[in-house]
Amino acid sequence: MRKVLTFWNLFGLAVFLLGALVYWQSRSGPNAPALSLPSEEARKGQLALILFRPNPPQGFLKETQTLELAPGEEPEGQALKAWSEALAAPLPKALYRLEGRLVVDLPAEFAQGLDATEEIFRLYSLAYTLLATFPPAEEVRFLVEGEARVGLGHLDLRQPIRLP
Repeated sequence: MRKVLTFWNLFGLAVFLLGALVYWQSRSGPNAPALSLPSEEARKGQLALILFRPNPPQGFLKETQTLELAPGEEPEGQALKAWSEALAAPLPKALYRLEGRLVVDLPAEFAQGLDATEEIFRLYSLAYTLLATFPPAEEVRFLVEGEARVGLGHLDLRQPIRLP
């Protein structure tokens, strides 16, 4: 009968146990965070605005613009201003962030003079632009003159808007 407890068997067992210990210690430590790609990094003082321009009846044209933010400027205000200028639409009054939701306060004349299709494209263009620009947000709700209203012209505002 051969000996089981030889020097080489014990040495192999020790190496195995040491390797298992190192592996177990490395697995229980904090995981290394994923590296962000340079194109995803937002430089301080800049905002990457993802603008959805209405293109009826096909849908929307997606553009990316980089906005320079002056010291003290809020990115939300600059995004609303850039969207308003790009679409020649009335400037929304304010934008608030609430727990994964964006709330936009619209002026009463936001949809004035628009038919139902134009109103839908304008409102969804604003919502999609904000959701794509500020990704932690999952939905957009709208107020009219600071109040929750059932509708704005032709469109029902009771349901939030989400990206498709």
